[in-house]
Amino acid sequence: MAKKVIVAGGGASGLVAAVTAAENGARVTVLEHKDRVGKKILMTGNGKCNLTNMSDVHGKYYSSDTASLEQIYDTLVRFDAQETRKFFQRLGLYTKEKRDGGVYPVSEQASIVLDVLRSACGRLGVTIRTDCALTAVLPKKNGGIARVMQEGRNAQEIAYDRLILATGGKAAPVSGSDGSGYALAKSLGHRIIEPLPALVQLRCEGGFFKALSGVRAQGTVRLLIDGTEIAAETGELQLTDYGISGIPVFQLSRMASRALYDGKRCEASLDFISYIFDSNALDSNKIDSKKMENMNFFPDKTVEECLSGLVHKKIAAVVCKQNGIAAGAVIRQAGEEKVCRCIKMLSDFRVRVAAPKSFDSAQVCCGGVALQEVDEQFMSRRCHGLYLAGELLDCDGICGGFNLQWAWATGHIAGEAAARQ
Repeated sequence: MAKKVIVAGGGASGLVAAVTAAENGARVTVLEHKDRVGKKILMTGNGKCNLTNMSDVHGKYYSSDTASLEQIYDTLVRFDAQETRKFFQRLGLYTKEKRDGGVYPVSEQASIVLDVLRSACGRLGVTIRTDCALTAVLPKKNGGIARVMQEGRNAQEIAYDRLILATGGKAAPVSGSDGSGYALAKSLGHRIIEPLPALVQLRCEGGFFKALSGVRAQGTVRLLIDGTEIAAETGELQLTDYGISGIPVFQLSRMASRALYDGKRCEASLDFISYIFDSNALDSNKIDSKKMENMNFFPDKTVEECLSGLVHKKIAAVVCKQNGIAAGAVIRQAGEEKVCRCIKMLSDFRVRVAAPKSFDSAQVCCGGVALQEVDEQFMSRRCHGLYLAGELLDCDGICGGFNLQWAWATGHIAGEAAARQ
């Protein structure tokens, strides 16, 4: 007899879970509390949808418990990027790989990804109920009862054999991610690691950021926790009126979020020039007039003019001001010591990180349901008949299609298991 499967959440993991469960003979109902499914899919990859990434997954994912990384990598080997491409090709969506390993629809339209998933649901007889929120779960020996509230209707109770929680996290709430799944999972016995913003901009202390707003610069950002460097990323840095942004910052943001939540001191060191010079040349103790002359820092040139040959003018002006050099001052007036400090600061512009930006700006969350509490099929170890998938779980990846790959993989594995077990 076909199992009755309820999927709570009509996002990436939920829709793949629904399609897969239906393909395996289940009668599937998707409950989506927004007015339509897949809103977050439409936002991914700047509207192009970076479906997955063909690069090696090791080192690309995080969890609050490092012991869970083995489970994460095992999952992503069982249902890897190639399996994702095959899955979507079966649905009629062809993909292409870019130089960085990112995989996109050949049309580069996120909307087509949602279209093929919705079409598959329709073809397989999946019922999709929008404006319908799962408010409570009453587990029983075989299955359970889902209490739902649908707009314009009285509260209802729906019996199920298997329930898949794929409600997402808290990131990008405009897409429907409201964190409600955490409370449901907790009510069913699960431990929740505090969800925090990840792949997000960082707010920093310093009144000078308003003067730097709009600057984009190649460089390296190093993250220091309680004075110790723990990670670094290189690429285009974006300076804003509130702090720092850009992909290198996004990649480090989950570590900053967690450190700040734990009450630790968090700093970012911005290096704008080491990619130009040998690191030894930037040691302020070794820079002398001869070396400055070799860098075209001549005595009668203004300090800002010299620095602007290395970095954006706005950065040069702020660095001069931070080192007590007046606007228009030439090298000879400023003095060798101050000029050396300016050069050194361009390779180690140290700022205090105050906080991540909010969930409104975040692409994903770090934290969620502890992975130790689900088995390799993503069935709950706390509640029989319950499965969990996607961002609801304590796993997050770097930019580049890795978070969607986690959603597809966990949704597919949970959907197949829910229909068969």
